[in-house]
Amino acid sequence: MSKKIKAIKAAGTVVLRGRGRSTEVLVVHRHLRNDWSLPKGKLDAGELGCVAAVRETAEEAGLAVTLGLKLESIHYMSLGLPKSVSYWIAQPSTPAIAAGDVDVPAHWAPNDEVDEVRWVRAHRVEGLLTYPQDVRVVAEAVAKRRRTSPLIVLRHAKAEKRADFAARHGGVAPHDHERPLLPEGDAYTHMVALAMAAYGVRQGYSSPAKRCVDTVSPLVVAPHQLIKVPAISEFGYRDDPDGTEAWAHSVLLDERPLVVCSHRPVIPTLLRTIADSSHSLLPPAKLKPAQFVVFHRPIKESGRLSNQRAFTVEHSADALVE
Repeated sequence: MSKKIKAIKAAGTVVLRGRGRSTEVLVVHRHLRNDWSLPKGKLDAGELGCVAAVRETAEEAGLAVTLGLKLESIHYMSLGLPKSVSYWIAQPSTPAIAAGDVDVPAHWAPNDEVDEVRWVRAHRVEGLLTYPQDVRVVAEAVAKRRRTSPLIVLRHAKAEKRADFAARHGGVAPHDHERPLLPEGDAYTHMVALAMAAYGVRQGYSSPAKRCVDTVSPLVVAPHQLIKVPAISEFGYRDDPDGTEAWAHSVLLDERPLVVCSHRPVIPTLLRTIADSSHSLLPPAKLKPAQFVVFHRPIKESGRLSNQRAFTVEHSADALVE
């Protein structure tokens, strides 16, 4: 039986600035291939697609970016192997670059892969980009571009099992809220932090359980920016599921980029409540430890939430190398 060939997974960005006919897109020239393309690159093992997209943009173009909507992945053959590339709409994190006053950071210099970075009017990229699929990705990004604020529902990282926790305490475990992350779960919080930073998240809510708090603080959210919510703990949900639903409705009104860290039994109710309230679809896959769902909520130029309630939704496992 022949072994199934796994697709090469990569991630990149369509970095946009300006409006209307003045919309510009960031493109890079790779001197070894002598081509013009969008910033992108392969995922490292265990790396999330959103993290790779931000990392590759920084490595190739020197730009720090914040991700917006995820675009349709593209698939093609590369050097005889299937390749899948996930793209996100992104904007420069530096105000001067976003405004068009500066094109690249002062520290950027040609590197081993990219020797030129250029901002091009989006309606003119067809005459410059080497690959037709890149032109189509830019067209999709321009058509779907809108201001959004992410609401991210995150399952805590891998924690010690209840039986092991009890055995470690002579068969009489402390309160379950004290059950900690396993070393591998604690180590993965670095990847969680990079993912939340990719979407511009700096504030959040968490179950009071140690395994949830430690997944997001202090690497993701500073302790003073993290609010502990009993209603999204396992015990709060068990005792008052209606209260959990009511809290999920209320968090929708917080327009800031947010992460909500909770537990496996609670998360389906959080996701269903948010999706039903916004008439949004949910990814069918369940959340494994440290996985998350992003609800991209439309916002107005004022920063307030838009009346357009349907959210674009993505699952963190959509682009992942095992």
